[in-house]
This record gives sequence, C-alpha cells and structure tokens, in this order.
Amino acid sequence: MTPELEKLVASQVEGIRAMEPVNDGHSNATTAIITTGTGRKVFVKAVPDRPGGRLDEALREADMASHSGGLSPALLWRARGDGWFAVGMEKVEGRHADFEPGSKDLPLLIEALNAIAALPTPTGVEGWEETRWDRFTPEEDRHLLRGDVLTHTDLHPGNVLVTPEGRVWLVDWSWPTLASPVVSPSCLAVQLVSAGYPPTEVEGWVSGVEGWKGGEAAVRVFARANAGLHRWLAGVRGETWLEAMAEAAEAWAAHVDT
Repeated sequence: MTPELEKLVASQVEGIRAMEPVNDGHSNATTAIITTGTGRKVFVKAVPDRPGGRLDEALREADMASHSGGLSPALLWRARGDGWFAVGMEKVEGRHADFEPGSKDLPLLIEALNAIAALPTPTGVEGWEETRWDRFTPEEDRHLLRGDVLTHTDLHPGNVLVTPEGRVWLVDWSWPTLASPVVSPSCLAVQLVSAGYPPTEVEGWVSGVEGWKGGEAAVRVFARANAGLHRWLAGVRGETWLEAMAEAAEAWAAHVDT
C-alpha cells in the first residue's frame, strides 16, 4: 500500500493500528485487512483511479455491496483521492466453501444462487448487460443469454465463505451483470464438475435454481459459449488451472448437449 493510498484509507477510519496485505492470487487490486484504532477489522480494496476495467470493477463491487441484500459484506465507505479509488467493507469471518464431492455446502450454494436471482434490479445499472460470452455465441443465439437477473459468475470456493452457523457470504463482486437466470448456475456447474462431480449429479443440483427449468435452450447455448471462452483462455495463458477449467467446461457442455 503506497503512502498516498494509506493516507486515503486513514481518512476513512479511526486510525490504522495494523495492516495485513491480502493476496488472493488473481486480483489486480490492492487488498488488505486493516485494524482500526478502535480495534475494528475492515477489508480494503483499492485500484488506481484511472478510467478502465479495474476502476469499473471496483465501482460495480461497491454498488453491489450496497445492493446484495446481505449476500455480500456491508459497504462501510468509499473514497477517492491521490490517484486511488478505495472501498472499505465489513470483514466477515468464515471458512471457504467446500466444493468437493459429498460436500454439505451444496444446498447452501443453491440457496445463495436463488437469493441472487431474487434480488431486484438496482438503479443506475445502464451498461450492465452481459456480453462477455458474445464472441463465442452465434449472433442469432445471443438473445437467449440476455435477461434482467443479477449474476455472480465467479463462484469458486475462494469467493464463498460459510460461517459456523451456516450463513453464506459471497465476495468479490468484481463484475456483476444482468443476464439470463441460467448464467450464474451454469458457471457454478463448471466449478463443480472441475471439483470432481459427475455432470449428471451437478445438473440435479443446479436445476433447483429459479429460472433453470424452461431455459434449456439457453443452458445449451451458454454451455457451448463458456467452453469456448475457457478453451481460449487456456490457450492464451497456458496455465494449468485454466486447462482444468476448460476441460470441465467442455465436459459440462457435452453433457447438456445430449
């Protein structure tokens, strides 16, 4: 954390007693857990205040923290200055969700997806239409992926926290969009296949998400597009975990196409 950013953060809290950098392995943002002068723990995420994707992501995440209906940690403050945009969020406690076969967390994940689908459309979301998969979707089929349901398309174990009481927190809302109700559960399906679940069992779980039934055509179109996106990412970046995700996406697409 640069001196300028630390000064910006300090202006929003009652002094900084301690600071613990957070490195999740994939984020391009500066993240840290700070302990304020009063002993409160706050999760801080900051990005350079420059137009573009990283700032757009941070702005959307701040908006969703105010609109998630308690699914994400509460937004405590947002601040801009000295070339930075930063948000402070409630520091929540919980373990990472278990995505392995036999996990007792799957019902909680399905409940969370239904809670996302039930959220009203926030105001001021012009431009939130989901288009990331368009290049891998035939033009005549893209309308099937459109919709007005909020999405969280990155529900891997690191972004789902479960408290001892069974409450689920969804974190890292870097790019919520409005799309068909099948998009979020389809992304979760690929994560579960990658974790070792057979596609048939996965379908049994995600078919319980509101909006799945009746959306079979959208499920197939999105599965093919998602497999294409993952295969492209794996080829461009050449990382082992992306290759594994591409294989899982392809297995899921083959399953729903049968």
